[in-house]
Amino acid sequence: MTAFLALVSAVFIGSADFVGGMTSRTANGIRVAAFVAVVGLPLTLAVSIAYGSEHVGRPDVIWSVLAGITVAVGIGCFYIGMGRGLISVVAPVAAVTGAVIPVAYALVRGERPGTTALVGLVIAFVAVAVVSLAPSEQHPDTHVVVDRNVIALALASGLFFGLFYITFSRVSEEAGMWPITIERAAATVVIVVLALVLTRGPVVGVRRLLPYALLIAALEVAAVVPLLVALQRGPVAIASVVASLYPVATVLLAGFVLHERLSRLQYVGVACALVAVALVSTG
Repeated sequence: MTAFLALVSAVFIGSADFVGGMTSRTANGIRVAAFVAVVGLPLTLAVSIAYGSEHVGRPDVIWSVLAGITVAVGIGCFYIGMGRGLISVVAPVAAVTGAVIPVAYALVRGERPGTTALVGLVIAFVAVAVVSLAPSEQHPDTHVVVDRNVIALALASGLFFGLFYITFSRVSEEAGMWPITIERAAATVVIVVLALVLTRGPVVGVRRLLPYALLIAALEVAAVVPLLVALQRGPVAIASVVASLYPVATVLLAGFVLHERLSRLQYVGVACALVAVALVSTG
């Protein structure tokens, strides 16, 4: 059940990332993330109220706030990277990095992955190196290329996503879905502050962005509910790594809708990234 819930989360978050990446091509990524966070907060509140809870303790609040902070910084890096580089490169690199962090956390806590998982970790590092260093083909329509800054943003977002999995897994089942609202509230504050600090000029096109923001927010809420349950009830390594399969949906949508092109070596790197996540999840 843990793997299934995490996989459902991966499908929804991958779809949200694709829409977010496309939106960030025509609007500032940080502002898009802030807009989505504000729009999505009432949705999470409705879910929390409907689900109910037995008890929300102080540790639940603390861990939820930390989860919100880490995911907010990760989303900021991710959206900027998606706006500057190929979606089908940024998403897998962030996913592999975000999958490795919880596995390392599990090792420190005494969990011992099998041989398959260890092989997956090795392939993950190879994938990041290949995608980072291989030359890419510039898309004739979007005029975006993969450079070191884009890869750095993808790696940073993966790091914070990994920390998000760890902190969010520490909340108790008795808290119900309220950790989602607390996490989203903290994330919204951080993202809005980042948007105010990092961007300049008037905010325009809000009405045009509203439908996309609503769609992204709905997909994110649909993703975080099964993810929280998976992290609460199953091993952190399994839940977080299976959830990191989200680039499969993102890459498929990017190829089908945007016709993004990679060099052959980068295709190998992306494939290795996806294989690595799959191996770690089954190991």
